Amino acid sequence: MSETVFPWFQPIVEVASGRVAGFEALARRRGPTGEVESAADIFSDPARSAAERLDVDRSVRYQALQKFSTLAGPQFLSLNLSPEWIDNLQARDDQPTLSMIRQLGLDPARLILEITEHNGKIEQIQRQASRYRAAGIGIAYDDFGTGFQQLDRLLAFTPNLIKLDLRMFHHGACSAHKEAILQMVGQMGAQLGSKIVCEGVETAEDFYLALQCNASYVQGFVFAPALPEFVDANSTKARVRQLLNQRLDMTVEHTARAQWNEKRLHSSLLALRDLLLTGDGSAALDNYHPSPDIQRLYICNREGDQTSPNYSFHQGQWQTDSSVIGNNWSWRPYFYQLIGSTDYQRRILRSAPYLDISTGQRCVTLSLALDNRRVLLVDVSAPQRLGSSDSCHSELMPRLNGAA
Repeated sequence: MSETVFPWFQPIVEVASGRVAGFEALARRRGPTGEVESAADIFSDPARSAAERLDVDRSVRYQALQKFSTLAGPQFLSLNLSPEWIDNLQARDDQPTLSMIRQLGLDPARLILEITEHNGKIEQIQRQASRYRAAGIGIAYDDFGTGFQQLDRLLAFTPNLIKLDLRMFHHGACSAHKEAILQMVGQMGAQLGSKIVCEGVETAEDFYLALQCNASYVQGFVFAPALPEFVDANSTKARVRQLLNQRLDMTVEHTARAQWNEKRLHSSLLALRDLLLTGDGSAALDNYHPSPDIQRLYICNREGDQTSPNYSFHQGQWQTDSSVIGNNWSWRPYFYQLIGSTDYQRRILRSAPYLDISTGQRCVTLSLALDNRRVLLVDVSAPQRLGSSDSCHSELMPRLNGAA
């Protein structure tokens, strides 16, 4: 069996340089008609004994390391390592992968071991990962987000790399939810000191998604599939530059539209403030037709207590909701920033974007001081991220001011 399974190598591309930084070794075999196909199913086939699967796994690993030993340069090789094999190692045992590396004279610093999530014993994984690290080998956490036990493993062995398969975002999630999750993963990686690798990057849109989570590396068909030979390190530079230039052009255009819309909205809010200062509640709003971007507006004192109803504009009329009067919003993460202005004439402050619970839309909250006691807060639809066009509205979500 082991002689019929062999490694092919998929490039892992560094975003900043556009160069091939490394390769992931993937198991391949010949199908019934001679075509090369994935052999990944062998390693999870319950009809095969653990000994047989381990034999195939180690054979492919050795072949990959042997092939890699002929590659000069700084590129790294990433190998998959199942916790099933780690569980079978004893603390005193020599680790077979280390023995292979020493036998072939490889620099351990050029190797990455990808540990996948298959409910392995966390203490054993932590112990063996520490031993690999002590030998100079990097550790990657593969398939982040697809298993049941995730955070405990990140805490047990903070990986050098966190691998996120973008194919899980191709179905079932709206753009705002994708954006929130990707930003969370990117922020978590930065806080842990782990670089993000996005695999399954099949289209330009996938590449832009990877940029949203601050991915250092990308891997997928948009650059190259797994191949029998190592590609040249510079073979992906032109494609990365093309994608980054397209992204920059879209960002410039997107920013120009957003700035134009913000200036228009700024003038509209100043006019609204003047009306509120000269009138009272709904009567003052009768003469104001808001931008379609405005979802609701309300007034708070500087302690965060809401002193007015929610005002929203539907079908040409203002609607009021007085049930929220007296609610306190000082605990919102953006509130203290929005009341910081002492410029009662012109200055408008804005919160960071968030997902509004009542509408499912991406929005921001703007604030404008009415006087030294009151602040006008306006929830406004924010421009969609590049490539995004959908919202995440749910009829089951409660209506809340500035819900994030």
